[in-house]
Order: sequence, then structure tokens, then C-alpha cells
Amino acid sequence: MRCIICKQASSSSRSVEHIIPESLGNTDHVLPTGVVCDRCNNYIARKIEKPLLDSLYFRERRFKANLPNKKKRIPALDGIHMQPLTHIQLFKNFGDPAIGIGASPNVDESRWVHSLVKQKSGTLIFPMSKMPDDYIVSRFIAKVGLEVLAFRLLNVPGGLDEITEKPEIDELRQYIRRGSPGNVWPYSFRPIYAPDFVIQSGLKAYKVLHEFDILITTKNEFYIVIAIFGNEYALNLGGREIGGYKRWLRTNHGKSPLYTGKNA
Repeated sequence: MRCIICKQASSSSRSVEHIIPESLGNTDHVLPTGVVCDRCNNYIARKIEKPLLDSLYFRERRFKANLPNKKKRIPALDGIHMQPLTHIQLFKNFGDPAIGIGASPNVDESRWVHSLVKQKSGTLIFPMSKMPDDYIVSRFIAKVGLEVLAFRLLNVPGGLDEITEKPEIDELRQYIRRGSPGNVWPYSFRPIYAPDFVIQSGLKAYKVLHEFDILITTKNEFYIVIAIFGNEYALNLGGREIGGYKRWLRTNHGKSPLYTGKNA
């Protein structure tokens, strides 16, 4: 077996690879050991997934959705209590819907508590979040796209070998492995539903955290299409060109391929 990213032998690797990180609620879509080697797995976790998950935008979304990391910790939200000019945090404990508030770890909490006792009212300010840098997002989508291709071909004889040998995705492979900060792989971005969107199925309700699919256009372009917290991202797996996806959207009246006209 060889790694789909670096093409090196990976039969001795021990790590499974989550297509969407566990910290975004994924426990089902996992690649078996060896599909992505241990070295690439570790690199992806440190250099691609961590910057995304540590961004203010994704920390805020994870906080609101009660999504913990592997250590069952939900990220805290940093803010300022204006009257004493003290750095504070909102926090949650996994499994407990209550929201706590306290002084930031490096702040004298007794001083902050004293200021609360003295004042009848106060103002808390939390910075507005914005999407992470395009380069961070783009590499993450590219990584997910290549792994989704592998996931779809796990049970197809020779499928993983075909992905590993495919010259058409070598440029994407190198972008994931090495990056190119001054040359971001373009992608499409747009909100398609609310971050807390819930699907009702009979008597059960499901919060939609993420979903993905591969779109194949009439020109045989392969696009990874991902929705995370209500935002849709699309990226061409075969080259740095996103026009085909925009044309597909115009033809299909702007509807997401996650829901309509998929691979028709």
C-alpha cells in the first residue's frame, strides 16, 4: 500500500485519517490505516487542520455547536470585561449545556471577582469572527477532496492505486504536501443555510454540521463540494480553475449540487 498524498509505502502506518476532523463532529467518515501515511497524517493535523480549527471563526462555531476536541474540551471564547479592562473567557464543559464565565488563565481572578462585587452592571465585549485566511481554507478543502476520492474508491479493486498514480491530481497532491502561500488554489465560497440548520426527519431532528460530495461536470471536471456550518466550499481537484463550477451553478439556478442536479 502507498500513501495517496506522498506516494510512499504506507503499509506499516498505524494512524487512521478523519476526512473531516473529529473536532468538527466527524466520527463516521474515516480512512483506514495506510491510505494516508503516518507522516502525512501528522503533517496535515499540524499544518492544515490546526490553523483552521484554531481560527476565531471555527472556535466560535465549535463553541456554539458544543463540539469538543479529542480531549473532550470545547474551545473557549476570549473577550474583555470593559469596566476593569480584564481579559475573560466564556467556556463550556463537554456534556453540560451551561455557559460559564471566568478570568482568562493569565489574569488575576481575585481582582476580577472584586471588580464584579463593586459594580452593579458592566459590559462584555467579544471580537467578531471572520473566515480564516484563503490559503488555510484552500489547503483544507484540497485535503478533504483528495481523501473523499479515496473514500469513494475504498471498495473498488485498484481504486486507491489509480488515485495514487493519477497524474491529473499530482499538482493538488503537492499543494497539500508542500503548499504555496503566494499562489492560493482558488475555491468557491457561499453560505447556503444557517450555521445551526436542523433537518427534521419524522420525530427526530438532526443538526447539520458538515456534508460533502464529488460533482462531475459535463466537461469531466471533478469538484469537491463541502458544506460546513452552513457554508458551501467547492474546489476543482484537477486544476486551478473554478469557472466550471460557476457555470454549473448558473445552469442549475444557483442550487447546491449537494441537494439538486448532482452528477446528472
